[in-house]
Amino acid sequence: MNFQLHSLSSSNHLRPTDILISKEVSAMNYAHSKRDPLTRKLLPKEQWHGLDSHSEGTANLSGKFAGCFKCEILGEILGYVHDYGKNLLDFQHRLEGSKLNVDHKTMGALAVYEHYPFPYGLIMAYAIYGHHGGLPDHISRGGVPGLHDVLSKNKFKIIDNIPPHFPELIGNTIPKRAPTTNKGMSRSLWIRMLYSALVDADYLDTERFLHAEKAAARQSFMLLKQLSMLYQKKLDGLLSSSLDSVMARARRRVMESCLQKALGPKGFYMLRAPTGSGKTYSSLAFALKHAEQQNAIENRVKRVIVALPFTSLIEQTVGVYREALGKDNLNTVLEYHSNIVIEPSVENELDPRLLDSENFDAGLIVTTNVQLFESLFASKPSRARKLHRLANSVIILDEAQTLPENLLLPTLAVLRCLVADYGVTVLFCTATQPAFQASWLDGMQPIEIIEEPGKLYSELKRVNTTFIGRKTNLELAELIISNGNRVLCIVNTRKQAQQLYSLLTNSKQIEKSDVYHLSALMNADHRAVMLEEIKSKTKEDPCYVIATSLIEAGVDIDFPVVMREMTGLEGIAQAAGRCNREMLVEKGMMFLFESADYPSPPYAWYSGRAKLAKFILSRHPDPLTPEAVEEYFQRFYFQEMNQLDKHGILRNLNGAADEYSFQFREIAEKYRFINEDTVSVVIPYNTACREILQQATDSRYPTSFSRKLQRYTISLYPKELEYLHKKGRLETIGSAIYYLQDTEGGFEGEINDLYGDRLGLKIYAEEEG
Repeated sequence: MNFQLHSLSSSNHLRPTDILISKEVSAMNYAHSKRDPLTRKLLPKEQWHGLDSHSEGTANLSGKFAGCFKCEILGEILGYVHDYGKNLLDFQHRLEGSKLNVDHKTMGALAVYEHYPFPYGLIMAYAIYGHHGGLPDHISRGGVPGLHDVLSKNKFKIIDNIPPHFPELIGNTIPKRAPTTNKGMSRSLWIRMLYSALVDADYLDTERFLHAEKAAARQSFMLLKQLSMLYQKKLDGLLSSSLDSVMARARRRVMESCLQKALGPKGFYMLRAPTGSGKTYSSLAFALKHAEQQNAIENRVKRVIVALPFTSLIEQTVGVYREALGKDNLNTVLEYHSNIVIEPSVENELDPRLLDSENFDAGLIVTTNVQLFESLFASKPSRARKLHRLANSVIILDEAQTLPENLLLPTLAVLRCLVADYGVTVLFCTATQPAFQASWLDGMQPIEIIEEPGKLYSELKRVNTTFIGRKTNLELAELIISNGNRVLCIVNTRKQAQQLYSLLTNSKQIEKSDVYHLSALMNADHRAVMLEEIKSKTKEDPCYVIATSLIEAGVDIDFPVVMREMTGLEGIAQAAGRCNREMLVEKGMMFLFESADYPSPPYAWYSGRAKLAKFILSRHPDPLTPEAVEEYFQRFYFQEMNQLDKHGILRNLNGAADEYSFQFREIAEKYRFINEDTVSVVIPYNTACREILQQATDSRYPTSFSRKLQRYTISLYPKELEYLHKKGRLETIGSAIYYLQDTEGGFEGEINDLYGDRLGLKIYAEEEG
């Protein structure tokens, strides 16, 4: 039997707080209309998407997705009921062309809330009410109604019969969450996972009807079993290599340890190994072997997700994986980050990279920490859609020390929930493993893959570290020139980088063309070009590089001498990773210094870290030993204890746990990896960038080009932005995209007076000589 729903506007006898379902048999209702792709005219209703068909299709998918974390029945209910409000006559009229705005989400939310007991009714109400606009706050805030008000101010009446597809909940069919000290995190993540299953199912079923060709093009990426077979060839070569150097032996040891520990149970694992010891290859070997082992027990592990802090590191890692798995096959690795531009178009709308990036439907995914973790705390459906794909996955967190300390406790708490309730294995992978306290993971103890990391470090020690005190830029320039013909110098600010570069290029002792500058005042595309030029240099070629910390991860370069301004120990270790990387000399030299010209301001994020690192140096002759690193992080976390959940995310979630009163939108606003104090400015420094800017200018929707322009942007702080304002060289497209104007006021002409080929945006120094 079909049930006809009457909207308030068509049922004057109803009270304004009543929503009524009548027993009257109605004509068939629809979920989606369909239009001729050329004329845009409505097609006959026989070609529309029936509501019953859509509800059943969504329920089947949502149940399947939620079944991955043993909540199949909840997923099915969500699918059946999510569009229940589309039975409203006003909604059906809207499909026929009416301009009325119709709220169809409230009906389904009310239905599950009133039909099912607490907390199940409320849990499902969150998901249904937010399946288009995003997970709501429970309590109203800033004029936006919260779910509590929506549910309490409306009433759902069922006349005589319970609507179809309201199966009864059997308590033992829904597993309890694992015991935890963070109940709020556990319960809110449960809602997010169910929400993700519903949103993805809704999108996919709609796409299957409206865009069948697009739906058929999905799932083009290789499965884990296929990837494992391809990777085995690479492993055989690495393990059977005849190379007998210290580095080669150490890399085989790391690989063998990963393969052995991969046979263990799901949970947390920790790979502590020095830079250059083959962590990229070995961590993937662990993940694929672990997935194979778990699938022999319970066939659930579908994907491996590698999360890294920087896009440069991602691009390098993906290159390594594709070389190992078959570089000519793009369907081995799904690369997903802000510099990957796959915009829908007639030519590429069926590109599997575009389709599968929407919901992480691939066997091997390489993404950023920002994408992974902000999605775990997001409220928008487009970002949360992928979450259910994390269930029963293996997650590799490379450079784990880069997790922001102000979000550390909620980040570790959500990882613990993924492991405890969703069958996830997490591998922390780093050269400087942070000293996480057991309580932060609810007592779960990560399994060490390398049983004697200190011994491995001693075997691979290839850098001697010396603190040389305070130095002016002039003194630094003299030291750089006097320490051979290949020197890397890393400073803390881009202002100092530009001015030190200018000093060197004006020196008569070295050729200007042998000096390079790398900082965030150069856009990503420009930096990539310069890095390729630096890498092309042989070990005999003179090469002097002045850089900021962006060079410290994901940049595979090797210098016999590295100079590093004092910073945290994690930064010092990363700088050491660029020194004597391939052990081409017996010992590389790393000189640590403090800047006399640009002393660290006390409010700078690196200032406190640098002070602590200097203290560790006074206690440990070699600050990079595992013992020194552990002491550094223990002291650092003790000092920052009140800042490890700076925004009170975990505290607020746990305080709302018993009532399931979660502020999802508010949490999404607070959980941000990226500094919001900067503004992105496009630098039209080459033809490709200028062509995209022209397309944005001509478009009615210029913001849709923002992602394509990502590789050409630099992030400017307010004072730097003001500098361009005063110069009259800052312009916008559609009040959304900032770009550097040329000297004629456009973007087709010269910008070299402000943006140099070697220096980038010349705010702090001018190229001379």
